[in-house]
Amino acid sequence: MKHILILLMLTFGYSQVTLTQEQADNIAHNIQELQIKADSLFVTDSLKTLEVVLLNDKVALLEEDLALTEKKVKLVKPSWWENKWLYFGYGSVLGVSVTLLINQLGDVINIF
Repeated sequence: MKHILILLMLTFGYSQVTLTQEQADNIAHNIQELQIKADSLFVTDSLKTLEVVLLNDKVALLEEDLALTEKKVKLVKPSWWENKWLYFGYGSVLGVSVTLLINQLGDVINIF
C-alpha cells in the first residue's frame, strides 16, 4: 500500500505542466472577463429582484384598490327607494293630486 501511495505521489508530482507567459496572460485575461460577467449578472439579478419586489408591491396596492372600489360600489349603489320609476310615480301622483285640488277649489269658488 505504501508503495502505491508513493508511486501516485511521484506521478502527480512530476506531471506538473508549466505554462508559457502568453498562456498565463490569456488565462488571467479570461478570469478577469468571467469576473466582469459574473458582476454584471449579479447587478442584473439584483435589478430583477428589485423589479419583482416592486411588482409585488404594485399587486398588493391594486388588490387594496379593488377592495376599496368594491366597498365604494356598495356605498354608491342606489337603494330601492331611489329608483327613477318611483320618482316618476311620485311626480305623477303629486301632479294629479294638485290638479284635482285646484279643480275642487275652483268648483268651491264657483258655488259662492
